[in-house]
This record gives sequence, structure tokens and C-alpha cells, in this order.
Amino acid sequence: MSVACLPRDRSIQASLIPLIATLVVLASQPVRADEPLASVIADGKPWEMLVVKRRASNILVFRPDGGGTISDGLASIHPTWRAVPDGICITPKAGDGEKCLELTRTKGGIEASQNGRTVWVLKR
Repeated sequence: MSVACLPRDRSIQASLIPLIATLVVLASQPVRADEPLASVIADGKPWEMLVVKRRASNILVFRPDGGGTISDGLASIHPTWRAVPDGICITPKAGDGEKCLELTRTKGGIEASQNGRTVWVLKR
């Protein structure tokens, strides 16, 4: 009696599914509950920044190195930032005073507040 080997169906699609699933798992880095929100927003990727008082929308990009850009489409500033236990402190430009804000995750994004009042909200 001879044993016949059946050819395996190894289509490209069937081979890619496990690879893609693995990449998705490795690429998604969930935010840990104890991770400071300052490091979450300082990932070098753009955020939509809604400035509550002016009802204006800007683009905010903070880099992990403590630098960044805030742009309204016409002008840009290049602030520096540092993490603090409950939030972030920002210096808009050299010589300006530092402004510290409390960061809170909400359904709408990440809120920055000062003295209990929301200053801006970040969304992606």
C-alpha cells in the first residue's frame, strides 16, 4: 500500500494572515494605566488641538525629546515641554513663562486643564 501525499494549499493569502495578525499585535502598544499622559501625547505624531477659549483648532506635535510644534496653518510656534506627575508643563518660546496643565483622558480625547478649567482638548 502506498501513501499518497496531498499537496498543501499554501496560497499567499493564507500565508499572510498569521503574519499580519502578528504584526498587528506587536505594533499596537496599548497605553498602560500608569503611563503618564504627557508621554502619550509626545509621540511625534500630530494631534488636533481645540483651544476652548478661542474655539480655534490647531495642530500640535510634541516629540519625546521635549520639543514640538503648534501650528494654526498660518503660523507656528516651537514650544518645549516637560512631564510632571499629573500633566505637562509647556514653555511656548524662550523667555516666556512656563504653563503647567493637568492632563485627563476623556471620551473626547485628552483634556488639558488649569485651575479646574479646560484649556484645550487633543483628538486623533
